[in-house]
Amino acid sequence: MRSVLFNLWLYGFTFAMAGLAWALSFVVGPRRLRGLLGLWARIMLGAVRLILGARVELRGRDALPPGGPALIVAKHQSELDAIALLALFPQAGAIAMQELEGYPFVGRVIRRLGYILVPVSGPPAGRSAAVIDGAARVHAEGRPVLIYPEGTLMSLGARERYRTGVWRIYDALGVEATPVALSVGVIWPRREWEKHPGTTGAVEFLPPIPPGLALEPFMARLEETIETATMALIEEHAGPERAARARALYAAKAPNED
Repeated sequence: MRSVLFNLWLYGFTFAMAGLAWALSFVVGPRRLRGLLGLWARIMLGAVRLILGARVELRGRDALPPGGPALIVAKHQSELDAIALLALFPQAGAIAMQELEGYPFVGRVIRRLGYILVPVSGPPAGRSAAVIDGAARVHAEGRPVLIYPEGTLMSLGARERYRTGVWRIYDALGVEATPVALSVGVIWPRREWEKHPGTTGAVEFLPPIPPGLALEPFMARLEETIETATMALIEEHAGPERAARARALYAAKAPNED
């Protein structure tokens, strides 16, 4: 019943806020529009707590650079981790499909948010250039860049090859990278209607990786840092049965394996 109530709230409230965002996109600037989405995310975290009785712990905030992170590199288990990061960093520049610009209603809002728009089709060189140019623009505006290096939502314990686009941003901007480990998929599994009331998950900021590393050392360090910490959080929060399934998925994929 709690999952049903939460989902009704999620879709109803999100639809209402999306309509408001579209209307406001004609009269307010991108910064205020992103602030509205940050408000939506904070309210959704409150609904997770009040309706589901679940708890999202924020750990390691003392590991964040004093001026805030420039490049946030996160595991992606659930729609909930995107909500949590949006609540914390509403001005972040996330990467989105350029094709969304052509969607009615959504396209206008996406353009006004100032996200990093990357074409899904086309040559890889063109996509890389779009990512780097967009990241440079966001960084020049004093906003953090948010990227999910696996490029997709992952089940608990599952791993995928980390894409080198994250290094290209890190190298082009000359900034440190802040890795983020997660176990919020324990509460809200990826793309699933059923949630898990009464559970706890965490978003953990890990010590930043300093600028200047070459491609291979950076990718190896990033993956090892995020995946090891993520698995530790899953072991802590998932319960014996789900943790065992996560361990099996984790063991099935060797780091840096194609």
